Amino acid sequence: MARNAHPELTQERIIKAATELFTSRGYDKTSMQDIIDATAGLSKGAVYHHFRSKEDLFDAVANRLMKTMSEATDKTQTQTEQDTALEQLQSLFSPERARKRLEAADLMFSKFNPKANPKMIGMEFIALVDERDDFVDLFNQGNQDGSLHVDHVEQTAEIFRLLTNMWLLPFFRRGTQTELRTRAACFFSIMRGLGIPLQDQGFSDLLASFGTNAKGNNKEKTESEGSR
Repeated sequence: MARNAHPELTQERIIKAATELFTSRGYDKTSMQDIIDATAGLSKGAVYHHFRSKEDLFDAVANRLMKTMSEATDKTQTQTEQDTALEQLQSLFSPERARKRLEAADLMFSKFNPKANPKMIGMEFIALVDERDDFVDLFNQGNQDGSLHVDHVEQTAEIFRLLTNMWLLPFFRRGTQTELRTRAACFFSIMRGLGIPLQDQGFSDLLASFGTNAKGNNKEKTESEGSR
């Protein structure tokens, strides 16, 4: 049998097929045979060569999706030492930086059905709560440079991660343009109440562009999107 010269491409093909099925149907209602059929040409042996079980394949898909979600609030190297913590946080919600992350996440989650994926949501929740990330350090920095006034740093970091990675974004919970714009306004109000005076500098309009229309289907672009 000829050796596969590009195993990473085969693996990506399997993950892509599994992602579409897991996110739309859910873990329990997707079988390995369903995934094999969705690869359009790969044999059962080829799929099992890369993933020994449905559980292994689900872990690969979940890790890919979680990485995509976490990148929605990932810090990049564009900040300088002169930037305050608030300025670094504010840049995360600038339309210029947020757009690419939202578009990438939307491609991954376009068929995501939250009610069919409690396992995936549970894994994401546990990961977000358990991991201590750079936001703890950033909030401490902000308290020192005077740009933030956070009383409970670790707990606020947990809230920040949960809201920005799960509640705020329109993938675990869809919404109309108006609902998403209101959700963004609520998020900024919560942050200000926690001592993080973020300002909405166009993020709510960007988020709303990923919303559904009044009937819950088809994305509508905001007026600002259409005028460009």
